[in-house]
Amino acid sequence: MFRLLLGVMLCCLFAENAVAKEPLQFLMPDYPPYTYQENGGNKGIGYEAVASIMADLQLPFSVQLVPHFGRAIADLQQGSVDGFFLATESAERNKSAEFSEPVLMIQWSWVWLKQRTDLQPGSNSFKQKAVVSAQTNSNIYQWLKEQNYKVTAGTTDIRGLLNLLQFKRVEAILLPELTVKTLMAEQEIDTALFNFQQEVNLPFAIYINKVYLQKHPEFMQQLNAAIRRYQEKISNATTN
Repeated sequence: MFRLLLGVMLCCLFAENAVAKEPLQFLMPDYPPYTYQENGGNKGIGYEAVASIMADLQLPFSVQLVPHFGRAIADLQQGSVDGFFLATESAERNKSAEFSEPVLMIQWSWVWLKQRTDLQPGSNSFKQKAVVSAQTNSNIYQWLKEQNYKVTAGTTDIRGLLNLLQFKRVEAILLPELTVKTLMAEQEIDTALFNFQQEVNLPFAIYINKVYLQKHPEFMQQLNAAIRRYQEKISNATTN
């Protein structure tokens, strides 16, 4: 009888470990220089950070690139993935997933043509009159609408926003400054033709599907602890 009980307990333990070691299925948006692919390989500041954090946890994971945040959220809500990274927080996203501690900080910045000397982001006139846009289905786009800017339709393809600006279909766009400058370098666009002004600085983190957390209730605590160790490692490396 004892041997039977011991055998059952060992089987349960092995099964639990097997589930815990199943690769987490992540999505990441095409959002250089944070998350993107190059020659079929996953790249970016954000991807490398998450890879380091998952290595700390000794958990395997898979990553699928998606074209934009809207696609990542839709797939997560359908329960087909365990999470996505990196992202800013929103009430809508919090309905389906839990937001981790910050992995990075991200700066949303206004971008406009330098020749438009009349534009002054941050002024009441700019907010009331300037036609602006951002990537459709993104938190930035939703934020602009909530803040009552004169928002016109953006593009789901993040690279298309530069076309809207260059062809003067909008007067300014709001995007992370690093992302804008990376895209400009890709398209050989002279950054000297544009002005940049930071609007807000926000946490950029990992969203984990609540369905996954129901099966692994301790995971979020473990993930956040690993993120803190990652931050400490980065801080020490910078100090030294």
